[in-house]
Formats: sequence, C-alpha cells, structure tokens
Amino acid sequence: MPEARTLLSAPETALDLHKRPCRTPDLPVLDQTVRRWPAVDCRLVLITHLLDTAVPYVRALASVFDIECVLPVPYSTRLGAVQQLGEVPVRLTEDTGELAREAVDMVCGAAARSGKPVVLQEVGGYAASSAHRMAAAGVQAVVEDTMQGLWRYEYMQPLPLPVFTIADSPLKALEDIQVGRAIVATTDRLVRAMQFQLLHEKNVLVLGYGKIGTAVVDHLQRMGGQVSVYDTDSIRVAAAAMRGARVGERDRLIAEADVIIGVSGHRSLHAQDIPLLHDGVVLVSGSSKQVEFDVEALYANACLRQTAGETTDFERAGRMIHLMNAGKPVNFLDQSVLGQVLDLVCAELYLTTACAASGQSAPGVHRLPGDLQHELAAMWVSQYKVDSR
Repeated sequence: MPEARTLLSAPETALDLHKRPCRTPDLPVLDQTVRRWPAVDCRLVLITHLLDTAVPYVRALASVFDIECVLPVPYSTRLGAVQQLGEVPVRLTEDTGELAREAVDMVCGAAARSGKPVVLQEVGGYAASSAHRMAAAGVQAVVEDTMQGLWRYEYMQPLPLPVFTIADSPLKALEDIQVGRAIVATTDRLVRAMQFQLLHEKNVLVLGYGKIGTAVVDHLQRMGGQVSVYDTDSIRVAAAAMRGARVGERDRLIAEADVIIGVSGHRSLHAQDIPLLHDGVVLVSGSSKQVEFDVEALYANACLRQTAGETTDFERAGRMIHLMNAGKPVNFLDQSVLGQVLDLVCAELYLTTACAASGQSAPGVHRLPGDLQHELAAMWVSQYKVDSR
C-alpha cells in the first residue's frame, strides 16, 4: 500500500509510542448504507479523530466523495492509521489552533476553485467562529459530530449556512454509552498501572451527569465502586441520587475524591478548586480537547514533578496531583470507541453528510430525518442479529 501523502511533519503522541500495527474493524452497515444511499458528487474536507477505528470510515468517504484533505485532530491521531489511508491526502497539524486555521483556509479555498459543492465534516466545532467566512466563500454545508461542536455553532446563530449534526440523535446516544464504558476501562487501566489499585476500590467523583456521565456512573456502579456525582443541573443531580450515586456539596465531594472524572463538556475543575484536591488524586477527562480541567492553572499553581507516558505529576503543598493524558480525553489512548455501535454511528454520519451534500437545506441546524434513523437502526439490528423482542 502506498504511503499516505502528508503535508506537515507529525506530532508525536502517546499512542504512537506503542508502534502497534494498524488493524481496522469491518463496518458492514456503513458499507450497506453507502450502496443504498449514494451521495451527489461533492468535495469534502474532513476533521476527524484518526485512530485505527476511523480508517474504514475515511476509506468509505473516499469511495464516494472527492476528499480535499483529511485533518486529524492532533491529540487523537495514530501514525499507523494515517499510513493506512494510502493516497487519501492528509495534513498533520501541531495543535488545535493550527488545525482550525488550516480547515477554514482549505474549505474556503476549495469552494473558490471547485465547480462541485464543498462540505466540511468536523468533530468539535473548530470552524464555528468562521461560519460567516465559509458561507461567503460558497461552502455549501457543515456536518458536526459532537455536542461541544454543536454548542459552538449554535452560539453563532443565526447561522449563515446549513449545519447538519448527529450530536444529539438517538443513534449517537447509543455511542455515548460505549464512550462512558471506554472512559472507565482506560481509567481503570491507568489507576492499576500507576497506583496498583482497582478503580472500584477508589472514591470516584464524576463531574457532569449528561449522557456520557450517566454511562460512566452506571458502569462504575456495576463494577461495585463508590461513585459521587456533581452537576450544575439540580434535576440531573436528583436523577443521579435516585440511581444510587452519592451527591452533596461540591467542595466536599472534590476534597474527598481519589479519582475525578470530568465529562461535563465544559470547564468542571477551576483554579480555585486546586487547593481542595487531596494527596494522590487522579484527574481524568472524557471530554474533547482540554476543557474539563484548568491545566494552565495547574502549571501556574503547582510544581511540575514529571511527565511519564500518559501521566503528568504535579506537587502542591506536599500533595501529589496526577493528570492523565495532559487533560485530554483518556479514551483516545485506547482507540476511543470500540464495538458494533461504531458501525451504526459511522453509517449515520455518512448519510447525514450525503444529505448535506444534496444542497437542499436552508441555513440553520439540521438533523437526519427520523425515518432514516429508524432504517439505519433496523439494518444494524439485522446485521448483528440483535434480539429486538
């Protein structure tokens, strides 16, 4: 297989230290979806988490669309996956700021010179602040995968171009369950390796009780762990309490936690919270980028002791603070989302992109019609012989 065409040098990530060969999953429902609903010819710029699991999805897109470039998110890229893409053009960037600039420049440039419709598919709202520039350049639509990205585009209302999203779809919610399990699995691995203890023996605090937070708590409880929950939404706090989680005053929960898992999608641990952290606390993020913890405040208010592999150790007032994966989502250390649900979500994302490429939608937020979501679910149930009784 030819080597992937890269336009910049690659940043080294923890994933690449393992130098594992790339093994990609089969996605039969995605393949069926591509055959059943062929898309109109368009030019595509793609921002994605480029792990091994993403390779068959990108290949499927390349079989349908004219891919201008794939822009992998720097903190969730594996070089083995890049190499598996063959002739698909890939541009590697050093940080998310550069990623956003490159994406907007590319999609606007493609719109200016291409006779085809141009669509940006992204994960995280990196281009949201440039929505008006993209619309003025003639970009046809944006497809957004995540809730954080959807919030960024909604902040730009009224939108000057169509923005399609799967972030809050019922099919994507099934993936959130698997993401929660993946966060717990990686956190358990990290705690075992670093502290020689089991996660369910720790006092774990989950900051954020949305869809992913609920999945994290449910999985921890099934492991037999002591789980505390804090959320700014009192109804979510009540729901957590009804499901057996410990709730209470925020400062006390933070001070008592051995492990803090941030899955709110926003900043959940601030500079003023650092003095509350007790000795040996482990900080784990399950949200995109570095939004959950004030990492800059840690560097400013605590002494950096060492960075070893997936862990950054700080000391403050004689107490150790262990930050996992530099405050970035830990599930990307272990391929993010695994299992059959990946096939369903990739199929929905492709079909949503096909709808965006059709050019039949007005500016604003759009979602895949419910009847198509049900058809995809039925295909998935049939493919994996799920008992639907």
